[in-house]
Amino acid sequence: MKKTSSPLDGSTLAKITLARILEMPLDKYIHFMEKKTIGWHPQGGDNHRDMYPPVYGRLVVEDGRLEFQSADERLVRQYPDQGTVVPKLINTRNEISLHVVRGLLEVQRAFWETGRESDIKPMTMKQFSALFPHRFLDPSRLSRLVSTLSLQTHNKEIVNLRKLFASRRMHFAHIIKEIIAESDAVLTDIEIQAILRKEYRVALSARTICNCRKALGIPNSRERSAAYYPEHISFSSYVALFSRQMSTIPAEAGIYELSASAEVSYPHGASQVIYIGASKNLRRRISSYGSGEIKNLRISDFAHSGKLSIRFHLTNRHLEVEKVLLKAFKCHYGELPRGNTIGGSE
Repeated sequence: MKKTSSPLDGSTLAKITLARILEMPLDKYIHFMEKKTIGWHPQGGDNHRDMYPPVYGRLVVEDGRLEFQSADERLVRQYPDQGTVVPKLINTRNEISLHVVRGLLEVQRAFWETGRESDIKPMTMKQFSALFPHRFLDPSRLSRLVSTLSLQTHNKEIVNLRKLFASRRMHFAHIIKEIIAESDAVLTDIEIQAILRKEYRVALSARTICNCRKALGIPNSRERSAAYYPEHISFSSYVALFSRQMSTIPAEAGIYELSASAEVSYPHGASQVIYIGASKNLRRRISSYGSGEIKNLRISDFAHSGKLSIRFHLTNRHLEVEKVLLKAFKCHYGELPRGNTIGGSE
């Protein structure tokens, strides 16, 4: 009997279309499915997207085991053949998505159970594709897909699946971050090197440890000893306001710190920090500064007098962490940052 091949195997157009479908954000993909499979047309413009789930699925504990639950039945459904290639493409994305999630639940089981980034096993897209083969899965398609998929853990944290593909350097960086956070002392890279060798049986050069720190935006020991914020806060590298780098800021929840080009005098010392804020969408919030329409007059004065830079820390507890940082800054420097009023976000 002659074996029939899928148009996804040979058609260049089908392959290109599949690539585009794989990288669609979740809400856009569901909208696409509804239009292409059952002729659904939304009412009320784009407001229909408010009913789309923010995550691909959720992890729940059943009988002591973590189990996956889809957030929307449309994301795992297999649609009937309507005589066109589009339902086949949709079915392929649904099938691959479920395949990838199940694979990551298996290989990264320790991370899902503990939530500790140091428990994420180093793994490349190529290694995953070989470990969990699928007819239509390769590293390129996997890379396009995972950024669109997020899971809510049993601890209510939202994790994007791309995070689960960590290099060995990033794996060690998370271990180093954990060592720094758990120590009461401000550790130097040489002291971290000794702990890694003794407790983890890992031999890294001081230079590699330095690079791992920088990958997570962790300052050196001298800067950490002078920092006002708790050591578990890992700020990003500085991004210049009004620069092209602002487009790299993630559209996620977090806190941010705005700094001037020159130090500002406070009662207990000098600092370049002029504002601490929080937002559920850092990219949109910070971009509002870059638009040149700064409503906070205290901040706009600094913007006119010199360059401003910004760094951020991702957290779903952004409002709570913002209050902690404002209190810590006031205790350390004697008053709130120059651009802040009493507590809370703008």
